[in-house]
Amino acid sequence: MNSSQILGFCSVSALDRPLVDAAQMAADAGCDVLEVTARPPHLDPSAGLAEIAELGRAVRDTGVEVVAYGSYFGRERPLLEADAVRAAEIAGALGAPLLRVWAECAADEDAGETVRHLQLACDAATDCGATVVVERHQGSLADTPERVEALLAEVDRANFALNYQVLDLLPQDAAPHQPADAARLVRHARYFHLKNYQVKSDGQGPLLPGGSLENGVLDYRALLNAALAAGYEGPMTVEFLSFEDRPLQERLARDVAWVRKVLAES
Repeated sequence: MNSSQILGFCSVSALDRPLVDAAQMAADAGCDVLEVTARPPHLDPSAGLAEIAELGRAVRDTGVEVVAYGSYFGRERPLLEADAVRAAEIAGALGAPLLRVWAECAADEDAGETVRHLQLACDAATDCGATVVVERHQGSLADTPERVEALLAEVDRANFALNYQVLDLLPQDAAPHQPADAARLVRHARYFHLKNYQVKSDGQGPLLPGGSLENGVLDYRALLNAALAAGYEGPMTVEFLSFEDRPLQERLARDVAWVRKVLAES
């Protein structure tokens, strides 16, 4: 889609301000959409659906659409059928076409239970027309390419897909291989989180958050080009911003402008 790609911001990086202010910052930075995070002060998952629907309207009034409900279903325990249904109801109330979930599974748990609950979330989300996207995390059922593909096959729902992102806590020598990783996995994705990393000051251990998209450790130009060449056309949202000593809104605007430039040149 090149320069017409839908770009957005995940509100988790702006929990220092009300949701509407985070949405306005996203609009001012040139974003098209916002992911609403299931954390106060942005969204209390126990709030009434009418109140949540009003939040969705307030976000849209700033000029950005709600692209996803960033739930923590699948991460928090215990897993309950009611929580799967509730997450789908919240996505529907927000008017979000995507419901983000996790696929955590403790060592002493049956992975089949996680799969069953993800299926329940998908079935509940069908009623509001939402797609359930599973966030990729180290140690979850959606970390390696092989486990991602196995999970998608096991859940086996038309409205279940990957929320692609480069794995967290990457070994430093894995950074050059991330464009190939994206090229393999984005065909399974309907959502894409953008975030870059920095090397620890001692040069040891895994990569840590805090790099800008343009100047972090990962070659994001190569990564984005690989994803587009593999056919990815879904929304992309900046999830975590750099740790630079500059205002949050400036860091977001710089990332968005740089991504749009790369997409326009692709």
